[in-house]
Amino acid sequence: MQIRNIQLSIDDKFVTLSAICKIRRIGEDVVYFRFDKKDEDYIFSDASPFAAALLMPSMKQGEDLIIHGSISEALYHGMQQIMGIMLEWNIGLHPISIKVDTIVKDIQEDPTTVATFFSGGVDSFYTFLKHKKDTTDKLTHFLLVDGYDIDPRNTDLWKSTLANVEQVARTEGIKLITAKSNIHQLLNPILAWGYAHGGCLAAIALCLRRKLGKVYIPSSHAPSEELPWGSHPLTDHLWGTEKLTFVNDGADVTRLERVKREIAKSPVALAHLRVCHMNVRGTYNCSRCDKCLRTMISLKITGTLDQAKTFSPTIDEDLVSKLSIEEHVAIFHEENLAELKQLQIESTLQKALETSLRNAVVTKPSFLSVVSQRVLYLDHVYNHGRVYKVASKAVGKKF
Repeated sequence: MQIRNIQLSIDDKFVTLSAICKIRRIGEDVVYFRFDKKDEDYIFSDASPFAAALLMPSMKQGEDLIIHGSISEALYHGMQQIMGIMLEWNIGLHPISIKVDTIVKDIQEDPTTVATFFSGGVDSFYTFLKHKKDTTDKLTHFLLVDGYDIDPRNTDLWKSTLANVEQVARTEGIKLITAKSNIHQLLNPILAWGYAHGGCLAAIALCLRRKLGKVYIPSSHAPSEELPWGSHPLTDHLWGTEKLTFVNDGADVTRLERVKREIAKSPVALAHLRVCHMNVRGTYNCSRCDKCLRTMISLKITGTLDQAKTFSPTIDEDLVSKLSIEEHVAIFHEENLAELKQLQIESTLQKALETSLRNAVVTKPSFLSVVSQRVLYLDHVYNHGRVYKVASKAVGKKF
């Protein structure tokens, strides 16, 4: 993969850092990271964000990462370590060479701003609430990205998410920086977002490192639950530069403990929590999918489900019993079940969970799914995604 022609452009509304990137086999794309003009002073213009975003996809393709531009020396060495760690995961990645025109040290004045990625979910609320009272390295900024965990076609959900995060920021006296990027769509047919998102999160902060000095990346898993993942305690800190530090935060506690320690005690979190990945017709939390239901059960355990304004106040136990739980998330349901049993509450909900856990499955794609993914991949890398663009318009109607 190649990165060239890094440009910083500014208009009346936005400041955009872009590069021409050869990601597909045929043709090139303009990859961009866009920010509000009010945040112009934060932007650091070099190839570092694009290098971070494309490292793992390059390893997936087995292609050297060729960078026509400059990147941070610390980041370059960190990426070498990340590559070694990821190769040990045995997830189909290949060793590659990182070839850079210029490697330089960041020499700007020491930035002091401390930020956290904040989507409004359990992990990001936990990190914020845990650190909001820090007296040193006081957390002052949220980072929210359009085009990462929300389908870019689902504009209604983005608007409601933005409104809720803005409300949290106002209530808590935190500054919000929003970003938008097209990198997810360009990488998705090549590398699953669960693997790609770590470098892409780092890319956002690397764009802003003229003023950002420390950035928290809320952890997805506790140590006993760790698995190969794009954001990981072993790799997140290695995306840093001479002036920017990344911290993988929250890996010391389980998802249920995060709810018990912070979320259940925070009226702001209970009023604005967003976890849903289904978001049917723009709903904030559908209260029916795996992620919603396991969060609702955790809230039920803490006695705060009726206070959680973004969820249904009741749990459909029939839905719980019929959940198709994938093996890699079964641990979240198991800890909920263990807590329900210890507290000796909700016996029928316990039985529903036991039923669904007995049917927990290792994710094995069907033959049709494999074929469709291959068609999508070939369309993406050789046909510039034209078939996908036509099909996505029809699929997008569900939003």
